[in-house]
Amino acid sequence: MSMDKKIAVISSGNGGQSMAAYFSYMGYKVALYAREAERVDMFPGNRFTISGVVDCEADIDLISSDMGEVVKDAYLIMVTTPAQYHPIVARAMAPHLVDGQTVVLNPGRTFGTFAFTKVLAEWGCSADVMLGETDTFTLTCRCPELGKPIIYAIKDNVRLAAHDPRHGKAMLDTLHELFKVYSLAESILYTGFTNIGMIFHPMPILMNITRVEAKEDFMFYTQGISPLVASILEKMDVERVSVANAYGVAVPTARQWLAECYGSRGDSLYEQIQNTEAYKAVTAPTDIDTRYIFEDVLTGCVPTSCAGKAAGVATPVMDTLISWASTLYGRDFHAEGRNEALIDFKSFLQ
Repeated sequence: MSMDKKIAVISSGNGGQSMAAYFSYMGYKVALYAREAERVDMFPGNRFTISGVVDCEADIDLISSDMGEVVKDAYLIMVTTPAQYHPIVARAMAPHLVDGQTVVLNPGRTFGTFAFTKVLAEWGCSADVMLGETDTFTLTCRCPELGKPIIYAIKDNVRLAAHDPRHGKAMLDTLHELFKVYSLAESILYTGFTNIGMIFHPMPILMNITRVEAKEDFMFYTQGISPLVASILEKMDVERVSVANAYGVAVPTARQWLAECYGSRGDSLYEQIQNTEAYKAVTAPTDIDTRYIFEDVLTGCVPTSCAGKAAGVATPVMDTLISWASTLYGRDFHAEGRNEALIDFKSFLQ
């Protein structure tokens, strides 16, 4: 922990505000990036009030929409924006990265570093940076008011993978300075297919869509995921695990993941979700235009479905979800997502 070490946090949403404030609390210099200048102006000041796992105030050194200023001199850049915005972030970041910086997509979702690297190259980035991703966001958090993040939990087990496996140990050492919860995954295929957000987020939104549209106040996990919804999630999770296995990757089931990250116990996925303390205070979105759809379908369900097709693994529940979401939202999620036009999935088959 050192006040002369700077961390840049990219995104001023729930995760970005929470992580930036927590790093400041730990004693680091912190710069927080917001894509729009109007968003920067909305912050009442640079002093944040954290509650939950810690109760304190912390000062953010810089809140700005100037990517160059935010990442300048930062030894670590944490990209916490929803994954569907990774191309926009990579394009904005490309001219400003310098040799020796570490960039972590937290999380990368599925095939995140590949999508990010492709855009960096397209926009002329030649800096020698270490790029990696996590399988899940490190914190369980919400930010009901600007500058007032609530951190419900720091997850117990977060897996990290480097785009270039040679950088894995160095990246892990860097992140261990912040949280000891990180462990090194075998590859980005592991972190990509261990994308539990695609299991837990979009289907419950679709199966509670009228409640969300009506802005009903309900707990997303404990009330939005009924025994029936949980049974559908388990079927989709079998598909995710099967696709990963086809690529030679053994990933945890959703039930195993809950036990590892939160210590959740139960005789079914439904019971485990009900017994996850960090989930009990998480309210549902009040707008159908939520990252639980746009992030998790575009950067989770679509690439996993495409990877399944390339490997000859059927994903009927996942395909139905993508089609259903496309119909409800009036857009082609497959065409917009991380599909076979962007990623050569067959090249990853062993």
